[in-house]
Amino acid sequence: MTCSRIEELATLLRARESFIEDWLAAHYHNVTPPVYTSVDIRNSGCKMALVDTNLFPAGFNNLCETFSHQAAMQLKAYLARHYPETKKLLLIPEDHTRNIYYFQNIAALLNIIRLAGYEVVLGSSRASLHKDEDIVLAEGETLRLRKIHLENDILKTNDFIPDLILLNNDLSEGFPSYLKNLRQPVIPSPKMGWHSRRKSHHFELTQQLLNELCGELNIDPWLLSPMTRVEGGIDLNDSICLKRLADSAHRLLMMIRQKYLEHKMTQEPYLFIKNNSGTYGMAVTSVHSGEEILKWNRSTKNKMASAKGGKMVNEYLIQEGIPTADFYRGKPFEPVVYLVGGNPIGVFFRINDQRNQFESLNAKGMTFTCRCFHKLAPPAAVYDLTYHDKGDLFVIASLLGRIASLALGIENGRTALENYSA
Repeated sequence: MTCSRIEELATLLRARESFIEDWLAAHYHNVTPPVYTSVDIRNSGCKMALVDTNLFPAGFNNLCETFSHQAAMQLKAYLARHYPETKKLLLIPEDHTRNIYYFQNIAALLNIIRLAGYEVVLGSSRASLHKDEDIVLAEGETLRLRKIHLENDILKTNDFIPDLILLNNDLSEGFPSYLKNLRQPVIPSPKMGWHSRRKSHHFELTQQLLNELCGELNIDPWLLSPMTRVEGGIDLNDSICLKRLADSAHRLLMMIRQKYLEHKMTQEPYLFIKNNSGTYGMAVTSVHSGEEILKWNRSTKNKMASAKGGKMVNEYLIQEGIPTADFYRGKPFEPVVYLVGGNPIGVFFRINDQRNQFESLNAKGMTFTCRCFHKLAPPAAVYDLTYHDKGDLFVIASLLGRIASLALGIENGRTALENYSA
């Protein structure tokens, strides 16, 4: 299949919808999807691809009421199937942030859980939390954060014993001892935190799945995925390491350039260099050549070597850059798909008026003004889109989200097996 606009890809996927559903069902046999996931999608007009996956997503406050109700219905179905005895949940948030927007996300997530019919409290074991405290949100809403403790391998508050622990904490700083050997189930698994996961492993799994599916559909999988490489053991202050990273980037650019020629694309390719085990948009930058890496100054090296919680970065994902071809009021924007139990429940759009179409939009300046897919209207004065039917976007983006969720389920199963074997 030659390089095409998004409409052609969406039309082909619609025509093979029954086959795709059967393929997904077969691959989900004996695979449990994660309770929730969010995926960042980039659309260049020629290709639309998954560029990041969150197993502990924030941003539930950006979902509209319609999508929040869909999330609640899917959560109820997921827990009824996988944890049927559950009536009470404990939600554990990030420990080291007082960001009001993050806790608006937590408030929205608590509301979704309650809409699903469950009792839920918010709890933390951080050392500085000596007793229950209130977190005041911008709208004047108050969240009560409970102090949690262990008792006979049961995690609880003074007056609440949950049946299930739900993490909204990516565990970048390690696997906390209080989550080990619990008698209650914990989802997502703490073993899937950034203390041990690697983005490269996830993209390897998604690529394998896409290669298989696209082979059946006679689609070039490159149209739905970014090329990636990984380099480990990198010290950015060591000239030999820096050259190894630059050479790897150069080789990947050459491979992408060949795909551009194959699909008659005339623009120059570029790359994102990312921390291979991190989040929060930290340690991410774009480059257009390997030579550019060799010219990084001290400030750039420091930025690229620092991760969440002050951890140092020494392993980098080198990922094909996909320019954003869609604009809202002249600002580049990208879809973010939310899934519960592997099922898409909503899409909103990340916009950033401080970044151009080649840069990461998950950075300072991002907003979610046009945040609900079903409210997306196409007046030319506001939107400049690469598709005429907004359903085309959802068909492709939701499939990518489902494949990412499937990859996470496979990854989680392998992690559990590895730990059991050990």
